[in-house]
Amino acid sequence: MGVFNLFKAVAGKKVGEARETLTKGKKEPIDTSLPLQIHLGSSLVLDQTPFLIHGEAITQPQPGAESLVFAYGRIDLGESVAHRFYLESAADPEVKSVLQVVEGDGIEECRLFATLDEIYPESADEWAFWIGEEDGYIGLPAFEDKQGRLYDRVWGDGEGRMAPNEFTETLYLDRFGEKTASVAHASMLYGRWIDEESEMAEYILASREEHTDGSALIQLSSGIDVIPESITVKY
Repeated sequence: MGVFNLFKAVAGKKVGEARETLTKGKKEPIDTSLPLQIHLGSSLVLDQTPFLIHGEAITQPQPGAESLVFAYGRIDLGESVAHRFYLESAADPEVKSVLQVVEGDGIEECRLFATLDEIYPESADEWAFWIGEEDGYIGLPAFEDKQGRLYDRVWGDGEGRMAPNEFTETLYLDRFGEKTASVAHASMLYGRWIDEESEMAEYILASREEHTDGSALIQLSSGIDVIPESITVKY
């Protein structure tokens, strides 16, 4: 199952209920020192300007004026940490996205991703098409989407295929770390210019995901850069 379905299965409740429990005795919340002071249950106002300016040139749907943080993922990258805030639109809970903030000495990267496609290979050959060591699609120098748009590989130089980056994400579904799951990723990031003059880029994050329930899939996500200062945390 995909990450958003996994949340529902692990949590056993609606994803919009993250706000319900804000204190739990003397136990310390795990989300008190995250970037931009975001925590589980936060309400975020995301800047709509890129979607208004570039319109349909951006692949992912416009997230809406306000989004709620219903889960949090953490990835240790060594000298930095990737914080992944899983969002659902306040106006339409079916519209979901992920705000990814990479933090080292400060905020190094801030991007908004939305699911583009989920693929469930059913045979060894289908898996090899995506992650085969010699010519698996994830890791090739370029990625072509269904509309024929080409994205160049962002991670790694060279002309040949590169092995995807592997890392493990710990998912938190409540503020006190009592409901958790993990996802093993093997990923490659690709990008293209939407508007090179204004440095507006769009990304494809192509990943093999393996979940703690034994399921596995190929996850394709579309992303754009977000200016951290443009995000308003209302709660």
